[in-house]
Amino acid sequence: MAWPRLLAASRRLLAAPSPPPPAAGKAKEGPRPRPPVGACGRESLMENLEKRTAWDSFYCQRPAQPFRHFDWFLGYAALRETLAQLLREVRGEGLQRVLDIGCGTSELGPRLYCESSVPLHVSCLDFSPVAIAVMRAQCVTLPPPRNPASQLHFLQADATELSTVERATFDLVLDKGTLDALLRAKDGGGAARRALAECLRVMRASGAMLQVSDEDPDARMLWLESLRRVNVTTLELGADRGIKYFAYIIKHSD
Repeated sequence: MAWPRLLAASRRLLAAPSPPPPAAGKAKEGPRPRPPVGACGRESLMENLEKRTAWDSFYCQRPAQPFRHFDWFLGYAALRETLAQLLREVRGEGLQRVLDIGCGTSELGPRLYCESSVPLHVSCLDFSPVAIAVMRAQCVTLPPPRNPASQLHFLQADATELSTVERATFDLVLDKGTLDALLRAKDGGGAARRALAECLRVMRASGAMLQVSDEDPDARMLWLESLRRVNVTTLELGADRGIKYFAYIIKHSD
């Protein structure tokens, strides 16, 4: 696993000021959601990436105003063309459904919702109630979506246990760094395998999963192909802050 590079990049991002908000995701000032008791402890995020309390602490310690979306790497602009191509490939009839797991306070889901010319039902999911409360509070002021039939929802749930989501619900599942974090858990990769299995379960037979990571294909492909019954395509996305990133497109095999 490419953890030295991921950790170095994460530390730089945590130390750096937040970037200005994107035009499509700009939100007005509003009250900061009240975090749950004990959410703002002193846990080290980088040592506890699989723990909800560590993420609660991280999000409640970020400045409440002015609001800034936070992406660890590769914001929406870097993925726009890849997302558009995938949505064309999996397009069926009616509203397309997109699931973004581990959304945090990323701009990815909100900007996809705002800018898509085709109707999308975008569900942004995270196990941190603090992150979800922040996004719900801030994104009510998003501009109207380009397609008036599009919908945007924020859900608090654990990606390793999506029992409330029916099988074959989503056309496109997005994972930008979430499984990278779970692979670092001290459980031998068990949480990452459960999350990936859940993503494949809720993905339609004709759908796709986009996994974005800094891990080299030589390592990541071995793990993904061990699942069997999936087809995986790799794309090089370019570099961000000197680190190279890849897209892994996962589809059900025939």
